[in-house]
Amino acid sequence: MSDLDPLLVAGPRSSWTTRRTTLCCLALLLLGSLGLTAALLLTYWLNTGGDTGPLVGLKMMALNTWGMPASLGAYDKSLRMEAIGKLIQKKEYDVYLLEELWMRPDHRKIKGLIPAEYSMTTVEQLNNPHQMTSCDGSIGPDGCSGLAIVSRHNFTQVEFFPYTDHGDLFWKDGEYFARKGVGRVRIEPRPNVTVDVYVTHTCASDYNSWYRQRQVKELVKFVKKSDADFVVLGGDFNIDPKVNANETTYHDIKEIMTNSIEEFFKKIEDWLTPKRASYANPQNTYSHMYKPVLYDYIFHKANGRNIIITKLFNIPFLKTLKSLGQNATEAVTHKEVSLSDHEAVTADLWLWK
Repeated sequence: MSDLDPLLVAGPRSSWTTRRTTLCCLALLLLGSLGLTAALLLTYWLNTGGDTGPLVGLKMMALNTWGMPASLGAYDKSLRMEAIGKLIQKKEYDVYLLEELWMRPDHRKIKGLIPAEYSMTTVEQLNNPHQMTSCDGSIGPDGCSGLAIVSRHNFTQVEFFPYTDHGDLFWKDGEYFARKGVGRVRIEPRPNVTVDVYVTHTCASDYNSWYRQRQVKELVKFVKKSDADFVVLGGDFNIDPKVNANETTYHDIKEIMTNSIEEFFKKIEDWLTPKRASYANPQNTYSHMYKPVLYDYIFHKANGRNIIITKLFNIPFLKTLKSLGQNATEAVTHKEVSLSDHEAVTADLWLWK
């Protein structure tokens, strides 16, 4: 063999080589067709904007309003409650889940500011009428759940489920005297599309973990009963996945629902971080001096063969202006204050039935 002779001499192609080439071409063609179909479907859904077609958009906000009486430590409450009502006036969200709206005057103030076409639960609807002490809400939060739901869509059902356990009588934190629970409303953002929306507020403070865990086990049982097409749960759960990792609270909810912030950001270091803390966030003017934690959430799940996903999750830093009076030059000065000691959490959800 000379250096000019080829090392390998091509022979006739085998039938196996021909079949393999054909199969590869067919597989590539199938994948391409599937990709094109998926792209066309996604484009169609995006173009519907949640108003027509198979996709329904639902924009949610959950906010602990810090509605304790000023005598119990809440600052600038009247100013903040008016700002919360004016925030809802903007109609940026379809559903607002409010916690710690303890006092009836604050409930009336917000109700008087919401858009005329929006609905708001009454104090009586989200409190237990059969408890021994009725919701006060005029002097203090005794007997009250502090919950309210405001919605662009009419309520077809309203229900309240009180927790059995409420804290220790001998611990002076007020948990025993409040009557926390779970509020539920059913809405139909589109005909024949039902959504059960739940709001809750569980026992605060790490030392109340026993009560909080029992409350959430009741909550999970209540949520499991829903026969709506979609279920959304939001509120102040008073648990941080890292700080309260020894509790069953967070894991019990995660077993049946999806956490919107986790679904959107995916990596834990992107959402369990001080800049996305819902309590003691460094940007909060009332609670920035404490340890940042994530206490407020929006969870969701779809029943049957329906699909629900989080399109967008955000923690907006809501502020309003507080007058500081006139200075030496007769000018009125202001400073920004947060709307609560908690940050609101928001989720834009896509629902497909």
